Amino acid sequence: MTVCAHAEGELGIHYAVVAGVDSIEHGFYVNDEDIDLMKKQGTFLSPTLIAGHQIAVYGKGKMTDFSYQKMCQHVDAFYAHVGKAIKAGVKLALGTDAGTFKNPLENTAKELTELVRAGATNYQALRAGGLGSAELLKIDDEYGSLEEGKYADFLVLKENPLENVNSVEQKDKMVYQHGVRKF
Repeated sequence: MTVCAHAEGELGIHYAVVAGVDSIEHGFYVNDEDIDLMKKQGTFLSPTLIAGHQIAVYGKGKMTDFSYQKMCQHVDAFYAHVGKAIKAGVKLALGTDAGTFKNPLENTAKELTELVRAGATNYQALRAGGLGSAELLKIDDEYGSLEEGKYADFLVLKENPLENVNSVEQKDKMVYQHGVRKF
């Protein structure tokens, strides 16, 4: 069983990491001690930065002033702490927090851009969305990378996402699932 903790505050993150969860979702205020412990234990971080970004950029007048102001006060710290975890080598998985403000499921690829903005390389962000997430879910023996014997789930893009991670957002991309083109 994979155990993930929805933890934003420092104490909640700490208790979850010490308890041995497999993943921290968000990790707004992950501290250096917990970053070290996450690395040691192999705990993943699934930041879902896009959720905070969308509120801070588009939330004014569209949601309660309290919620908007709260995110605006904390979003820079969110990126800074996640960036520190990324630079330290904490394992990453791609989360969506889909359904939150201005964050529909079809915009999941935007999280890759936000991971890069926080300090991930294009490769680290793309790995989070593929092999990192498969490892977290313990299905990496069948998914997450293009290898013989694994399900071939992949995109065909006009640009190389290792050079421009935003290319994954291409509208007319070809999507293959289990080696079969879906659209």
